[in-house]
Amino acid sequence: MSAEIRTFKASFGVSWLKAGWTVFKAQPLTFMMMYIFIVIVGLFPFILPNTIIQMACALAGPFLTVGFYNAALNSQAGKSIMLADILKPFSAKGRRLNLFRLGLYQLGVALILGVIMSLLFEPVTSAIQNHSPEQDMESVIAQIAAAISFSDIAIFVVLQSLAMMAFAYALPLVYFKEQANILNAMKQSLKVFYYNMAPLSVFGGIVALLMIASAPLSLVPLMFIMPIVYIGFFVSFQAIFAAQSSLEDNTPDQGDKHQDNIGQSGRFDA
Repeated sequence: MSAEIRTFKASFGVSWLKAGWTVFKAQPLTFMMMYIFIVIVGLFPFILPNTIIQMACALAGPFLTVGFYNAALNSQAGKSIMLADILKPFSAKGRRLNLFRLGLYQLGVALILGVIMSLLFEPVTSAIQNHSPEQDMESVIAQIAAAISFSDIAIFVVLQSLAMMAFAYALPLVYFKEQANILNAMKQSLKVFYYNMAPLSVFGGIVALLMIASAPLSLVPLMFIMPIVYIGFFVSFQAIFAAQSSLEDNTPDQGDKHQDNIGQSGRFDA
């Protein structure tokens, strides 16, 4: 069964980030440690290039992300959280199987995108691999530039973006809304981006600017910024998939006021 999707104005992209900050500042160090833990697990395949480790880390990703979301939910409720809370989804009976299945879908899509990438950028790879040490660097760069096709780049960016959008809300839908149909959850996630393009574009634009601003500092500020982004995104999920019945007794003006409380309380009370 599909959950109802609600739409919001562009300004709510800012409100969700404000809500993320409100939750984050309750226990900033814990949320930062959770984010660092997720990054470390994500880097393991590069440190230890082993197929089994790569698959294990890829499949663990959804569990750790919803563990972070669940910690944010507990913090919204005024509960104290700890780093170990990020591992709780691994022991969530009745939900972990669907998370595992979602991880398999993500792994499959990543493999397909990898094949597409190798096919699209094969001329660039060949130009890099086949140059001789005697060649002038300028001529090598010219060969690489000539091999680059902007249409191929555009195709890959579109496919990568669609994959990210398909899984973005599918993950919390599978865990918090207990949707067992992975493909249906992915379709709903894509619909969210279609109907809420304005606030999510504002949200993503602000995040992109913050990431660019952190580049001169070796991206160190991301340890502070990204936990807020994670929480803000989860707040957007709470808002977009909130039960419509929670607003049935409100007038339109009261409903807008109720929605504005997201940025003040750090929680969307459905």
